Amino acid sequence: MDRPRHLVLAAVLVAAAAIGFSIGRIATTPAAEASAVHRYTLRVGDKVTIPAVNQRCAVYTEGGAPVLFCARPRHPRCQVTIFRDSIRIWKVGSADRPAWSGKP
Repeated sequence: MDRPRHLVLAAVLVAAAAIGFSIGRIATTPAAEASAVHRYTLRVGDKVTIPAVNQRCAVYTEGGAPVLFCARPRHPRCQVTIFRDSIRIWKVGSADRPAWSGKP
């Protein structure tokens, strides 16, 4: 007699979890999906703020090539530089030793 009750309880729990995840997925849109519709072209000297990730970015030249540099406006912990052929992330004050480096 306990077996059918356990199956019903398990089915109810699975259904509740599925409904909860579905509502959460529909109600919230991740920041990356919300901003994917817009495309902006930045030029050297342009500055932009990305509120979804609390970052301020600027385009400048380094060695004649354009570079996109991003960091938090207050109390930055890490800085990100996006070159044409690589991405580098380093802790503030340690520009000689990147914490991560990779290809886009």
